[in-house]
Amino acid sequence: MTEAAAGSGPQRIDLPYRLFGRARGVAPGLHRAVGTGLNGAFLRHGSILEVPDARRIDVRASITDPFGGLKVRRFENRARIDVFVVLDLSGSMAFGRAGGDRDPIADLCSAIAHAAIRSQDRFGMLAAGPKPRQDLAMRATRRAGLPDEIWRRTSGEIGDGRGVAGLIEMLDELPQRRALVFVVSDFLMPIADVEELLSRLWRHDVAPIVVRSSAVETRLPRFGLVETRDLETGRRRVILMRRSLREAWLVHARERRAALDRVFRRYGRPAFDLVDRFDPDAFVDHLLSGGG
Repeated sequence: MTEAAAGSGPQRIDLPYRLFGRARGVAPGLHRAVGTGLNGAFLRHGSILEVPDARRIDVRASITDPFGGLKVRRFENRARIDVFVVLDLSGSMAFGRAGGDRDPIADLCSAIAHAAIRSQDRFGMLAAGPKPRQDLAMRATRRAGLPDEIWRRTSGEIGDGRGVAGLIEMLDELPQRRALVFVVSDFLMPIADVEELLSRLWRHDVAPIVVRSSAVETRLPRFGLVETRDLETGRRRVILMRRSLREAWLVHARERRAALDRVFRRYGRPAFDLVDRFDPDAFVDHLLSGGG
């Protein structure tokens, strides 16, 4: 499934994503769309008065028509869609991304770009933290070499600053027509900000991706001094980790994840957890189960 070796470039993966509901558009593609067309599954027969196209005449159906009318085949419409990545580059997204063999964010974004091109769709990207990152913004396109370009652009872009005000501001640059939007973030922000971010995407099909690190959830020490640093403010703090604090920390992480799940289901789909590295097989399973 994966063609690129570790560290050598973007991973080439065919992702089975789909748009919830029918697409709207006239450009031929693979997604079920509103209306009838020429490139989809057979729907029904109709009168040639409805579709005056002699190329679609079904001789057998016309002969057996008791009213002697000419019957034409009508097919399901299939159209392309736009696929976007909306990437959070606030400071907290830097955690766990430095020093590894591969950047999980770059692997994810380039894999989505590759899958979009392979599916005859267009790929675009918006990225921001507190301020918009116009240098990483990309309008929907199908140009050659796109996955490699996305991989180079996002590798090592660990972000800085606090908040996602810039990301919310950039959402106005998305097209009016319904698109599939992968929102990539650690979502370490107030729930109210999460709701504002997702509610601004109401016209689109939203697929959240939660970037997480096992170091702060499952690999906490049971006892000892632990130095923490807020990646958005730079503030450092030393705490004494003990059993009760560790358990409270883990309970808080589970409760916050459950709260996020409720928001995600209200505004879009179940989220995919990107933990430490990009696992293409796990992502494919998530998409096949209805997550994208």
